Amino acid sequence: MSPAPTPPVPVKLAGRGTPLWIAGLAAILVLVGIAASVSVCAWALGLGYEEGQVVIDGKIVVGADGDPIKLAQNPEATDASWDRLRQFLFDDHTDTLRYDDESFVCADFAEMLHNNAEEAGIKAGYVFIEFDGDTPAHACNVFRTTDRGLVYVDDTGTLDGGVNADKTVDLAEGRAYCPVSIFPDPRIDGEWDCMGRVSRIFVTW
Repeated sequence: MSPAPTPPVPVKLAGRGTPLWIAGLAAILVLVGIAASVSVCAWALGLGYEEGQVVIDGKIVVGADGDPIKLAQNPEATDASWDRLRQFLFDDHTDTLRYDDESFVCADFAEMLHNNAEEAGIKAGYVFIEFDGDTPAHACNVFRTTDRGLVYVDDTGTLDGGVNADKTVDLAEGRAYCPVSIFPDPRIDGEWDCMGRVSRIFVTW
């Protein structure tokens, strides 16, 4: 059965500067075993920033589990050629993981690909994208290639997983976000869905 393209799901942001009584309430809820919402837990985490976190408009980007995205940086990582980047993407299996609203969403895919690239010695950026209207925010990656300039890569996998979901995006504000497969997989029917018109782009290197 062919996996359906992944639907857009919002990238979550954790607020900063939450009143102390709210943070205290969240802690009490956790202690008594009541499942607090991701937002409340995230606000508690957002009282201060840590190195490697992605901060947008004073809020921390978090993954599906509510924990802050944490970017690893390799001081020896360098910009790669398109051929080297393409080979890295082919060998990396982040995109084959299963997309799950509760455990692994676009923010997590972008975090993993970023950190894997840095570990492999390739400089990577984390991209946070907002869209016009009610379309939820999204996350992907960017690389400065030595021969093609900036290349935006969307590694978000499918609901079923197990397929090659490496994609490039011609990303720009005011333009529709339409991923295109780098390595077309016959198990995927048709093209990837466009996600909406981009309103703002934030890059963290």
